[in-house]
Amino acid sequence: MRYAVMSDVHANPKALEFALADARHRECERFILLGDITGYGYNVKDTLQLVRENFDVVLMGNHDSACLGLEPKFEVQTNRNYRVDLKHREQLSEEEVDWLLARPYEHTEGDALFVHGDSTDPRAWNYILTSEMVAVNLLACPKPILFCGHSHHAAIWELVEGPAFSARNLDIRCGPRLLRSLARPVKDKVDEHSLRLNERGRYIVNVGSVGYPRNDLCCTYAIYDTAERKISIRRFPIKLKSYAADLAAAGIELPYWLVEELSPK
Repeated sequence: MRYAVMSDVHANPKALEFALADARHRECERFILLGDITGYGYNVKDTLQLVRENFDVVLMGNHDSACLGLEPKFEVQTNRNYRVDLKHREQLSEEEVDWLLARPYEHTEGDALFVHGDSTDPRAWNYILTSEMVAVNLLACPKPILFCGHSHHAAIWELVEGPAFSARNLDIRCGPRLLRSLARPVKDKVDEHSLRLNERGRYIVNVGSVGYPRNDLCCTYAIYDTAERKISIRRFPIKLKSYAADLAAAGIELPYWLVEELSPK
């Protein structure tokens, strides 16, 4: 089975369409979304429709939860990151809200656990960023492979065998060549980083963000090939000027990272 695992679409249907087309070209058979359909982006309605038409499993994300009114009211009102979620809620129909409310917080399939944040408490929206959180999730996850998103940074951690605990971070970032391409129009350029899995190994795979490239400065998702025991992180640049124009047209304030990237160097 070949899985396409995506996360953090954030109301960006253009990026999602590209990722879906790329995954189907790569002959993916099953599609799993780790949450965060809403938030940050410019078109939640079209994004939600694409998600419902193309994914076999869709999880709840923290922005979806905020959009639905499931997060503490004071936190949503004081957290700038949730402002767009409130706007998105106004655009959703009652039927769409009910569908989102039914999303699970975790999913188990084969030798993998799928969550938005981490495996210790999928409803708490914890980030796997520190060495402590990596260790906890590598050792405590009930499955040998954990797929997550949430941090908007694609990465793979592998439990290294030995007399003492050690984890190897196979850091995945856009290389200089791909970063340079962000400044000019590109034509369907996709970069890939692949890893073959040890049958006795334990792994954390952060698939990054398919629709809001805040940290990686490229959109990313993962392909998991169970037959070949291989995970590939697929990375494609986003046309930042076009994305900024879409946000502005929707009346959404440009985030600081995007303003910084578009500013003359």
